[in-house]
Amino acid sequence: MTTKDMTAIVLRVNDLGESDKIVTFYSKQEGKLAGIAKGAKKSKKRFSNKLEIFSLLQVLYDTRSRSGLFRIDEAELLAPFMSLRQNYDRYVGGVLACELVYYWSRDYDADQNVFSLLLWTLQSIDRGISPLMVQIFFQVKLYTLLGYRLQLDRCSKCGNSEQPGMPYEFHPARHGLLCGKCSPVVGSRETAPLSLNTIMLLRQAQNLPLGKLERLRFSDASIREALLLFKIYGHYLLQREISAWNFLEKTDIQSCR
Repeated sequence: MTTKDMTAIVLRVNDLGESDKIVTFYSKQEGKLAGIAKGAKKSKKRFSNKLEIFSLLQVLYDTRSRSGLFRIDEAELLAPFMSLRQNYDRYVGGVLACELVYYWSRDYDADQNVFSLLLWTLQSIDRGISPLMVQIFFQVKLYTLLGYRLQLDRCSKCGNSEQPGMPYEFHPARHGLLCGKCSPVVGSRETAPLSLNTIMLLRQAQNLPLGKLERLRFSDASIREALLLFKIYGHYLLQREISAWNFLEKTDIQSCR
């Protein structure tokens, strides 16, 4: 059997020649994979307004290929998440989530939990939840699924925990906290300072199910601390720059409330 179908989210779209598109998906059944849509740039029926970033699709595709790309035959639009393409802050939040899933995924290595998390992320931003808050929740859960759960219960060196007034920093190489006594250089560019309040909120986010994360209330300061943590941690683990971070950092927190 060479024709298959899948439920998939579009991670990125690239033009190929004058009429074709290469589309990279993350699918529930297959994980990350890429296909070619012949004539997609000219088609007004089969692919019109469907092969766009963020779109949730039911895709019919042919697995026979000599190029390594499968052929996309049909696509049914299940959810367009249109507001993510109409609002700048939502767009940036969605792009960062898609980029992280793209770089963290191997081809044809499906993880239904990652698919569900990405879908929840796009749905939440589309519903009007702050894209900055959704991004914090998304990354808390993503790194747990990937096996890089943040260790936030105590200092990773001396073991001391929850000492009021004690400065803490997140150290990416340790995947966890260092207290002020154990951190060699407080305020280093390679670590992220964290208040005790931010630490406690992130720990709650780790343990709550997706449907209850909206209950958490982060101050503006805690949002900044958490986002810096994930930027530093992601860069350390991936050893690459994620371009969407540059735009997310310019997002006004109050405008996303």
